[in-house]
Amino acid sequence: MSALLDHIQDQECVELTQQLIRIPSFLWRESEIGHWLADWLSARGYDVDLQEVPLRDGGVTHQAIGSLRGDGSGPSLMLCGHSDTSDWNGDVFRRDQWRYDPFGGELVDGLIYGLGALNMKAGLASILMAGEAIRRSGILLKGDLILACVVAETGGGVGALQLIESGCRPDYCIVTEAGNLDVGLISVGYVQGKIRVLGEFKHRVPYINPIEKAALVIDAFSPSYVQIPSRAAGGWLRYEPHPLIPGYPSMALRDIEHYQDATTLSFDLRIIPGMTEASVREDMRACLEQIKAADPEFDYELIIPQSEGQPNMPARDATPKDSPLVQALVEAHTQVTGAKPNIGAGHRIGATADTCHFKGVGISCVEYGPGYIPSWPMVDERIDIEQIISATKTLALTAEALLT
Repeated sequence: MSALLDHIQDQECVELTQQLIRIPSFLWRESEIGHWLADWLSARGYDVDLQEVPLRDGGVTHQAIGSLRGDGSGPSLMLCGHSDTSDWNGDVFRRDQWRYDPFGGELVDGLIYGLGALNMKAGLASILMAGEAIRRSGILLKGDLILACVVAETGGGVGALQLIESGCRPDYCIVTEAGNLDVGLISVGYVQGKIRVLGEFKHRVPYINPIEKAALVIDAFSPSYVQIPSRAAGGWLRYEPHPLIPGYPSMALRDIEHYQDATTLSFDLRIIPGMTEASVREDMRACLEQIKAADPEFDYELIIPQSEGQPNMPARDATPKDSPLVQALVEAHTQVTGAKPNIGAGHRIGATADTCHFKGVGISCVEYGPGYIPSWPMVDERIDIEQIISATKTLALTAEALLT
């Protein structure tokens, strides 16, 4: 096996993951960890770009991008992870049920516990330690190695879009989502929005109750996260099934709010290649218009996306199995683990990633990262340290193969 792996120390991978967990970085509040990462990269000699990312409320957050420069004679590779962690009304999901400090990074029986352990402080640590293996080895790079620690993946990929806007265009990219070390060639996208059902606010009859009318919308949609039949099969969505993403598209109504004369339903629709935000809007409006035709008292507003500052995630085509990126990654994983990885949609089927934005500007991109997610969201979020170490070694070997 490559001498490059001599420059990876298992304990360093563990300690860096713990350190990252101990820095709170809720969605839209990543500046502290962004500055910490910029300092960490600068201290080790990387070219660093600390990017300011504008937010919808007029504020900003920060993301750190570090680079090792090649001589320009070969392709470039970006290892990308997001620094934001899940945010449940400004706090940890069901904090009162956690056995471990969400920001403690405690190591118990080979598992590191903490908010973001899976999603995705371990992925960030793997990126950084793989980069360190390359840097410490002193090998000459033909292409640049970019370590991108972006913000707001859980907010629609705002950080990835900012990185693209800044002009970053590597030839290859690996996004280290928690995929159980599967090679993810494809992801679903999502369209999220709101249906505001309009009625009246009064305490007498006749009375158009928007809560009752909202039930018509609920009845019109399929059960939560069950594949919606295509329009050709009697459903309300236009699409062609995708062989790598069985069971999709699907959706769920995620929240209900009522105030006086309006009941608002928030929805999350997981889409597949060939579907777009525009096509979903047309199909959903047609479905709602059918309800209105059957019930003249039904009135609504369709809001897509759910907010101006939080974009939807498009669905992109699969990265070819025979691409140099996939071949190098599969070979590296096999060397490290002794077995070939699962290739396709993988463990994260049904989940989205920043890969959709990078693919959208022509970057060859896959998902590969440490962590098995039994359910989401989860109490006592945790990561197996063996997966962190395996991911780090695999990413380092992949970088060596593509850049030298």
